[in-house]
Amino acid sequence: MENENLDLDIKPAGNKDLWLFLIIIDIIFLCIFGYFVYKHFSTRVFDAPANAPRAEQSEVVQTPELPKESEPVLVEENKPVEEKVPAAAPVEIPVTAVIEQEEKKAEPSKAAPAPETKQETKESVFVNPSKSSKYRRVTFRWYGEGNKVAIVSGFTMAKPQALKKRNGYWETTLSIAPGTYKFLYVVDGQNTLDPYSQEKDGRSLLIVK
Repeated sequence: MENENLDLDIKPAGNKDLWLFLIIIDIIFLCIFGYFVYKHFSTRVFDAPANAPRAEQSEVVQTPELPKESEPVLVEENKPVEEKVPAAAPVEIPVTAVIEQEEKKAEPSKAAPAPETKQETKESVFVNPSKSSKYRRVTFRWYGEGNKVAIVSGFTMAKPQALKKRNGYWETTLSIAPGTYKFLYVVDGQNTLDPYSQEKDGRSLLIVK
């Protein structure tokens, strides 16, 4: 009989653990909810004054107007009285004189004739005598324009000998025996006389002594 009474007094403990678990969950939920509510209202309360627009007061500084200085008064000194000279009577010019002056202006002025310019003479052939050899060193110069210049004569065996371009002229030096020769320059394929040498039979003349 005693054992049966003891079994009836023992109550199941599962219900207590369930209620304790529910209470703990409610407490955690209330803490989280309170934290979010606090954060929401605190941002509105504390940030409102910081974000509020501040009215900038523009201070207008008015500079006081300075009084204008009185302009100096120029005191005119006593000037001498100018004597009025009567104007001279206009001189009448005869009509014939005016006509003659207009005709002189209309006539074209006769300019003095320009002096004749003489052609500048330049030395285009230089002969250097040599005592040790029977040949002479002869230098030819072409002062005209051209892209390619050569010289042709009996001393070149009728073959054009090219000239080299220098500062403002073309030049070459050849060894020539004493005698009389006729030569021509070949300028860009055209036979041309030497304007600074003598001419004979349509050729430029060269005398080597």
